[in-house]
Amino acid sequence: MLSLYYPTGSLLHRAPTWLKLAILALGSIALFWVPDTFWSALIVAIPLLGYLLARLPLRILGTDLFRMSWLLIFLLITQLIFNEPAVATTVMARLTTIILAAQLFTRTTKIQHLITTVEGLARPLKPLGVNPYKVALAVALMLSALGQIVGFIRQVRDAQRARGVKLAPWSWVVPVLVLSLKHADDVADALVVRGLD
Repeated sequence: MLSLYYPTGSLLHRAPTWLKLAILALGSIALFWVPDTFWSALIVAIPLLGYLLARLPLRILGTDLFRMSWLLIFLLITQLIFNEPAVATTVMARLTTIILAAQLFTRTTKIQHLITTVEGLARPLKPLGVNPYKVALAVALMLSALGQIVGFIRQVRDAQRARGVKLAPWSWVVPVLVLSLKHADDVADALVVRGLD
């Protein structure tokens, strides 16, 4: 599993994982009650301030923004095709905020801490037949998959650029999909080998 944790010893790094997870979940839900484009765009600053509070180097923020840029461009194009510009801007501001906040969470939280926290939160569901460890592992895999897919986009775009392939906005979709499906198969095989099928 890809871990994007970057230790700095900041207040955000030391904060309890359950608190960071709750803020991420509730904040993501609350974003959809922000009414207009101006406030939605302004809220993007919150995870950016989080990067400063976490004392993460600017190159880490730059790397994270660069990695997600192609994904955001693709989402923006699809939003502009199906929505009015004001609606597309609002949706993109919300998605950018959520993606940056999730990336900040992974930068400041060890995977082991995330698994332990989610496992503890899922423990009350055990009498219903739910395996808390599998729930925790699924959440950890989901969060790390975002960074992995963004990395695939960057890898494909760099390879296309090196080969002189015309950089059309959709030309990377199929290779990224293939890489993502292969990665999913590899993860599934690894889980089966460990008895977590």
